[in-house]
Amino acid sequence: MSFQIDVKTPEAFKSEITEVPGTCQVVELYSTWSGPCKAIISTFKRIYFDAGDRPLKFFTVDAEKVGGFDEHRKGCQPVFLIYKDGKVIDKVVGVMAPALEKKIAEYSAVAA
Repeated sequence: MSFQIDVKTPEAFKSEITEVPGTCQVVELYSTWSGPCKAIISTFKRIYFDAGDRPLKFFTVDAEKVGGFDEHRKGCQPVFLIYKDGKVIDKVVGVMAPALEKKIAEYSAVAA
């Protein structure tokens, strides 16, 4: 099983993102032709595996094929939307691994 779900349609996205309330869900909006989007793949994977058993899910969305994300796109840079309870709560634009890791750690922390 893959560490991330590649969402192919707006309907699938809506279904997946509302599926697990309370879970931090990280959605990477990418373009297949973009160098920066390709460069972040290994970092995205490492963040997932470093997270351990925190409530966390990763998704990828080809923003050119799946509609509804135009307001979030920033040229050729990858955009990471962070969802919780079906709502966007934060965003990281570009290949900003430390910022992304910090936000994921914050939003996926398990309450004591």
